[in-house]
Amino acid sequence: MRYEHHITLEKTIIQDDRFFKLSQDSLLLSDFAPEQKGRILDLGCGVGVLMILMLLKSPRAHALGLEITEGACELARLNLKKCGLETQGGVLECDMRLMPKRLYGYFDCCISNPPYFSPSRGFSSQKSAMAAARNESCGDIMDVCRAAFYALKWRGIFHVCYPAKRLCDLTEALSANRLEPKRMRFVYTSPEKPPYLVLLSAVKGGGRHLEVMAPLLVTKDSFAPSPGPFEHYRHPYSKQEK
Repeated sequence: MRYEHHITLEKTIIQDDRFFKLSQDSLLLSDFAPEQKGRILDLGCGVGVLMILMLLKSPRAHALGLEITEGACELARLNLKKCGLETQGGVLECDMRLMPKRLYGYFDCCISNPPYFSPSRGFSSQKSAMAAARNESCGDIMDVCRAAFYALKWRGIFHVCYPAKRLCDLTEALSANRLEPKRMRFVYTSPEKPPYLVLLSAVKGGGRHLEVMAPLLVTKDSFAPSPGPFEHYRHPYSKQEK
């Protein structure tokens, strides 16, 4: 089933129940990443949501999405056109582990909301397209970081979100691919609970200096006073139209 969903007050995208939908994590990552002026690569772009959010905040940038699932690629292209971004963005049906060498060292920025779970643990789906988006059957975090390293220019930047409880896996993969963490932020759903997500920026060939930002609190009442060291997450977000 297909339906429209607002990603800003003015822009809508088309979603499909066969593919991974717009997630809060993609919204958080697009807000965490600053405006870009060069070339952006979205590793595992799905239906194009993260790439579109980045282009909407970066009018001077151009983006390419890599996606392994044919139907998701088609929908990502349609969503770029629907948002008036077809001249700024494109989609390549491709396994990031087999990225064409012509893309090596071509991008100023990579972004990714990668699969979070191993095929034997966590989320499992009988739908192959959904499984590719949610579990690591088509590439784990080491593969994602390796693809980012190959695609980035020297001193290019990689923005990624990942489960906080798997931070060790993420930092290990970044280090193995010479991507040095520079900025990190933990995301919470309650001040009394551990963080569920980490947002991280890493630089290809960067030096060792990490900024840990104030923790971000995501709750339904986003305009309530922020408790203690937390900042509330606020995003102009509308409900879906069925």
